[in-house]
Amino acid sequence: MTGIFLAFSSHAIIPDRKYLRLPQQEGLIYRELDVVTDDGYGIETWFYPAQDMPVDGAGQDDMLPYRTLDAQKRPTLVICNGDAGNMSYQQVWMAEFYASCGVNVVTFDWRGFGASSEFEMDPDYLCYTEMLSDYAAVVDEVRRQPEVDSGEIYLMGWSTGAYLSMITAYADAGVKGCILCGTPSSFEDAIPQLVKVHPQGKTEAELVVPDDFPRDMMPAYIAGEFGKPVLLVVGSEDDRTPLWMSEKIFDALPDGIDKRLSVFEGAGHGGTSAPYVADMERWFVETVSFLSDNSGE
Repeated sequence: MTGIFLAFSSHAIIPDRKYLRLPQQEGLIYRELDVVTDDGYGIETWFYPAQDMPVDGAGQDDMLPYRTLDAQKRPTLVICNGDAGNMSYQQVWMAEFYASCGVNVVTFDWRGFGASSEFEMDPDYLCYTEMLSDYAAVVDEVRRQPEVDSGEIYLMGWSTGAYLSMITAYADAGVKGCILCGTPSSFEDAIPQLVKVHPQGKTEAELVVPDDFPRDMMPAYIAGEFGKPVLLVVGSEDDRTPLWMSEKIFDALPDGIDKRLSVFEGAGHGGTSAPYVADMERWFVETVSFLSDNSGE
């Protein structure tokens, strides 16, 4: 695998409109999905069918001819971004690996990010309620694809993307489960913690949550009714969403589901210290095992 392996390690929204690379430059087969939200925003979405690992030198500037391994409907992993960068960062090499394991992979950019529709964003905001609309529109379109087993859709996200993934999985009965990394338990827990570690010394008033965001659907509050498989991953040195936040969510999850908590010793929250970078091999072993164990059940 080649390319850039890190994303921003952010405390608020930092969209990147420029793609660092495109899938075909890594030798990956994909196609774009036509995703439009209920309020009319276009969401740039890349659908990678299950495929063999690209051979060396397979990259090119033009999109590769689209083809699938066979006509089988397969489990599909939707990977969402956090609050910075875009889907040309670690999502590309994640897609490369997971697609080679026999699952379809979908990545997308929030409105205002990458090639999605323009949307003005305030960098003091921690999220936008509209992100949930973006996510729902993507999942709705994914389940309509002929390559997709609509009963085997999984969501993956980190940081901001982690709680948005859990909320989306909770609200959508058709989502099978989710993989979450560096997950804030609630804004009531997360904002004071961010104030402690913010490099620019921001106050709570400068870390804004939209008035219409469903705070009562943050992970700690919905965990007790979250009846789906969930893998929580956290770095032992994560100072933004510390281990105790993931433990709080995990302890509230009901019995009788496949719930896993994995602590990556020495890993932090994002950037090069994120669990999926700090110990990439372990990340892929544990996430693929989770998907394999739950697919088809």
